[in-house]
Amino acid sequence: MRDDELLMPLEIELKKVAILGGSLALVVVPSKYADKVVAAKRDMDTALRYQDFEVVGMIGAGANEASASFLSIPKGIAVFPVDGDNIQSLFFVALERLRLLGSSHWVKRLWDNIKDTRASERKQEPEARFISATFYQFYAFMADHARELGQVFTSMPASGQDWVREFLPSGVASSIVPNQDHAEQDLNAIIDGWGYQERMQVKQEKGTVTLRKFRNIEHLFTLPSIASQVIALAQDEMAGAKQMAGVIESDPVITSKLLKVVNSAFYGFHRQIDSVEHAILILGNDEVINLAFSIAIRKILEGISPATAATLWEHSLMVAQLSQKLSLQTGCAKGEMVYTLGLLHDLGKIVMMQRGEFSGVLAGPSMIHDLAVEEEASGLTHAEIGAYVAERWQLPEAIVEGILTHHLPGRASNKPLAFTVHIADCLAHTGEYDRGRLNHPAAVYAQERELSSEKLKKAYEDIKARVKIILEA
Repeated sequence: MRDDELLMPLEIELKKVAILGGSLALVVVPSKYADKVVAAKRDMDTALRYQDFEVVGMIGAGANEASASFLSIPKGIAVFPVDGDNIQSLFFVALERLRLLGSSHWVKRLWDNIKDTRASERKQEPEARFISATFYQFYAFMADHARELGQVFTSMPASGQDWVREFLPSGVASSIVPNQDHAEQDLNAIIDGWGYQERMQVKQEKGTVTLRKFRNIEHLFTLPSIASQVIALAQDEMAGAKQMAGVIESDPVITSKLLKVVNSAFYGFHRQIDSVEHAILILGNDEVINLAFSIAIRKILEGISPATAATLWEHSLMVAQLSQKLSLQTGCAKGEMVYTLGLLHDLGKIVMMQRGEFSGVLAGPSMIHDLAVEEEASGLTHAEIGAYVAERWQLPEAIVEGILTHHLPGRASNKPLAFTVHIADCLAHTGEYDRGRLNHPAAVYAQERELSSEKLKKAYEDIKARVKIILEA
């Protein structure tokens, strides 16, 4: 088959788009990233192999949406009709933009450094994803050199800059503007002087030691068996309320709490609910799961100071409730455990406090420099520790990954879920929409979903009142 015939499926799609007066973004990615392309593309997209590249046609998409869909993958993007009127011409424009990524020595070094933390994710060692998948000290270093990054951006197309901005707060990412104020040798001196390889090695060594301390964490922080059973039953479509009630009634604590919550002012029923089975029918499986995890977290919090425990518990409830409230507007699919992820997102802080290992902040959202301080102290942040414990508890992968990426949501495979919890986390801390504090891809996502500051402020006020009722129940 001739090369031009390989692109025919995309040419057919382009003709349909042209007839309807729409747009199409053509994304060109080196074939060695094929697995990431498969994971990132939408179901409606057409993807094929052409020469040494994966080529994806995104109907109805522009450059920004295409770039956001393929975060952390080197790519070139061309858009019909702006950049060309046929697939061949679009391909060559996209290919040229892809090649620009490698035209600067500094761009290549920056990509290689960031890519180093991703290579570990493909290793077979189960703990590698927690020890080496992030490097907040380097991200903080980049944030401190926004002016120098602007010089790097002079040799990069706009669509290729997202894999740098992905790691930065929106306030920093938005301040990076292309400039030519520094010579390339000056930039090399800066990064060489920082000592990337040496710092990365120290981080990995400390992270290995820290995980060794937490390896038997389940003996200290066991997920109550009742919670595990409730989760299993809730995911079984054949299980009924009567079967669920039988499990819950075996635990007097959860039975009492369930009936207390369902009869609280939060639900406002006019008559007393005194049957567990009736309560389950009213609340639904999702609410019962939420309650089971709430009890699990409250039990773990008993091991730290009452004042700190109260602060963490209220914040966890705020993030869980806000995540659930925002989930429809942020595009989370029905049945995703958005409340549970919101409740557990700071699990790492709790278990690290139990062992005197936490060196981060509680008073506000953990910013990139706060996370760098945590990482410098123990090789890991609370995000990695929390995800590690969740995996040891055999929780669903969506929860494990969500905890792991709740400060870098652009790296999650389920981006709507991760963006939702990240936005809810920042909102719960600040009480308002602070775009500058959000991770940059999350800020872009919030804007695309029309999450205005007024809507988010109103959501916060509603949830604050709701959580007050829950805490008093």
